[in-house]
Amino acid sequence: MRRIVWLSMLLLSACATPSERFAGAARGLGFDELTIRTERFAHRIYSHAGVGEGAADKTLHVYLDGDGTPWLQKRWIAEDPTARNPMILKLMAQDSAPSILLGRPCYHGFSQTDACSNKFWTSHRYARPVVASMAAALNRWLETSGFTEVVLIGYSGGGTLAVLIAPYVEKVKAVVTVAANLDIKAWSEFHGYLPISDSLNPAVEPALSPDIRQFHLAGGKDDNVPPFISATFVKARNGAQVIVYDDFNHQCCWVEAWPAILNKISAGSRAFIADGFR
Repeated sequence: MRRIVWLSMLLLSACATPSERFAGAARGLGFDELTIRTERFAHRIYSHAGVGEGAADKTLHVYLDGDGTPWLQKRWIAEDPTARNPMILKLMAQDSAPSILLGRPCYHGFSQTDACSNKFWTSHRYARPVVASMAAALNRWLETSGFTEVVLIGYSGGGTLAVLIAPYVEKVKAVVTVAANLDIKAWSEFHGYLPISDSLNPAVEPALSPDIRQFHLAGGKDDNVPPFISATFVKARNGAQVIVYDDFNHQCCWVEAWPAILNKISAGSRAFIADGFR
């Protein structure tokens, strides 16, 4: 009987969409789910159960996921771009601070809605309407919470969006990016891709306020977003810091190192300097 149940669950999982599998992984970690709608898009939000309910900690960590799977085999546009590997959930699950995951427009089950077009996970993945809607959704969520400070934590393309969203959320006090594409022109040229011409590029946008701390983490062996992209971005921005983990690549070994990284972020720049990161 148990074997039949296990096989049935396996078959259901195989038939599920990427959005459904992501949601199942979030539920398995005990996260709550809700939807916030802005003037243009709907956004899925996942949170630690009871986040913000009488929390003494008034700082909220807001996680932003990467680009997921915009293309299949680098040839066909995916019908559902939601991440197949929910690494962002594994990071957030290890965070003892109040945390939420803010979903991108057209991800997490919304790809076929009227407001969406596949351009919002390909050419327009970092476009102004995407940035504006994500900032609006977060500000709306914050209106009903008691949090006074926000730390944006973005992985890969989510780091790109974290830098772009930060100016539009007044409570943002820090931005942390992990293996992030902070110069989409340099990244496209590095890979020989066509330019993402209809998206905003953090490298040419106005610098963030010096009041917002910036930690940009890069993997020394990352052949997707090589560390020179973060290093070049940081050179033009006073107060921003790039931290290179020499043995890490685009996916390894951020999950394993995340608790220690969170401790260093809480301690500030001096903790990274003491450990000899550049």
